Amino acid sequence: MSTASTRSALTLARHHTKSVPRIVRQNYCVATSAAPLKKPAMPAFVTEKLKDMQVEIASQFISDAPQPTASYTPANTIPTTSSDFNSNLEKMAKYYFEQGGKMFRPTIALLMANACNVSAPKGVRLECGSEEISINQYKIGMISEMIHTASLVHDDVIDGADIRRGHASVNAIWGNKMAVLVGDFILARATQILCSIGRPNVISVMASIIEDLVMGEFMQMTAKAEAVENRLEQYMQKTFKKTASLFANSCKSVALLAEANSELQWRASEYGRHLGLAFQLVDDLLDFVATPEVVGKPVAADLKLGLSTGPVILAAQQYPELNVLMARKFSERGDVDRARDIVLNSDGIERTRQLAREHSQSAARLAATLPNTDGAADVLVDFALSQLDRQS
Repeated sequence: MSTASTRSALTLARHHTKSVPRIVRQNYCVATSAAPLKKPAMPAFVTEKLKDMQVEIASQFISDAPQPTASYTPANTIPTTSSDFNSNLEKMAKYYFEQGGKMFRPTIALLMANACNVSAPKGVRLECGSEEISINQYKIGMISEMIHTASLVHDDVIDGADIRRGHASVNAIWGNKMAVLVGDFILARATQILCSIGRPNVISVMASIIEDLVMGEFMQMTAKAEAVENRLEQYMQKTFKKTASLFANSCKSVALLAEANSELQWRASEYGRHLGLAFQLVDDLLDFVATPEVVGKPVAADLKLGLSTGPVILAAQQYPELNVLMARKFSERGDVDRARDIVLNSDGIERTRQLAREHSQSAARLAATLPNTDGAADVLVDFALSQLDRQS
């Protein structure tokens, strides 16, 4: 079934929980027509906040960043205290941010915050004032993008990658030692912003993302290819820690800041988990079917690093000869090309796509139960269902 048809036919399960708001959105009820639905518009406030956020993130790496004040303006987050700030470190820290990434993670955080704020207590709504989200929820969006970017810098060092987003990577330009320090510096600034929120429960949830990133990378580096029976389960656990944890815990954090009840916190977190898993599964299959020009990095990169992702693991169930290549991490001459050919001729790609589809649909069902403030929930549904259409 196509994404458009899935979007048209998606049936809401609102009766599963008493706390689901009584909001009827015909787009996501049982459809009477197979015609594709109109793509929902991004709420205007999200577009504006993302523009502000890009400027403000960059401001965290300059020596004369403004002092925080009580007003809610884009450049008021934390001060920088070093009077002898190193201009080279500033340049390196801002490098990826100035390339204009998709800002996918903060977009999700802002949309989820807006949806959760509908049922927030009066005190939270007063904190938001005339804004659709609170300043602390806005900070969660900033932090999510900064953690993500720091992880890219560190991943490129670990993987020895020379290209990121179609440009030379930080480590390719300035070397591995400098790149490690840059990633650490970005994380340090993200931690300062996180501490300024002043909510121990939120700080704990967001800090778990960094722990998961480390554990996920460790799982990937120490995976034993011989453990055939546990491969897929371990791969999905690793995928949650390296990718989906950031989505899940950012969504949970904005729900916590909205003083959401435990059930709504769970729905927000589960939406992020399913979306993150679908996102990474699609990324892993694109490594086999996309072109370098489209994805902005070399293809078959995981095989060249000796990594067995979803398409390979599932293909090996159909073609056991892949097990030998996986055990030696595709290290011998011709292994990468042979493995890629086997995967492309197997059902591994389609089974990975189906697994991604299941998670994207689960995310969409969860989003469809959220309050549809400013159309935020509609966009969250669309983001989930559109994962399978991604080309990069």
